[in-house]
Amino acid sequence: MLKISTDGASRGNPGAAACSYIIKDENGTLIESNVEFLGETTNNVAEYTAIIRALTKALLYSDPYLTVYSDSQLAIRQITGLYKIHKPHLQNLYNEVKKLSAQYQHVSWEHVPRTNPDVALCDRLCNEELDRHRI
Repeated sequence: MLKISTDGASRGNPGAAACSYIIKDENGTLIESNVEFLGETTNNVAEYTAIIRALTKALLYSDPYLTVYSDSQLAIRQITGLYKIHKPHLQNLYNEVKKLSAQYQHVSWEHVPRTNPDVALCDRLCNEELDRHRI
């Protein structure tokens, strides 16, 4: 089972944004990390984009079981069906997440606090990326 942690950040909402993810194996060994500058967008779009990028990259590891951790209550609750989606642009991102998730045998979705060490690492990566762009 792969363990994926994600984060998205924007300075302003909308504002300059970045997203990041880390992928660990079942033993907790880091096997992949990534951060990406997104330009100007909202925090929610950055959160969803981080999840999409991670799900796409995890396909390379051929593991049918994933657990995805995020501090975005909105994204996790929309993905798990607890919240309805009212904005078309978020619906499009949700649809992409569902399409990617269908390629795995099982995906668990976990909302975790921002203090979760792996999510905190993703947050740090996002902020460093925004700093590199002098934002």
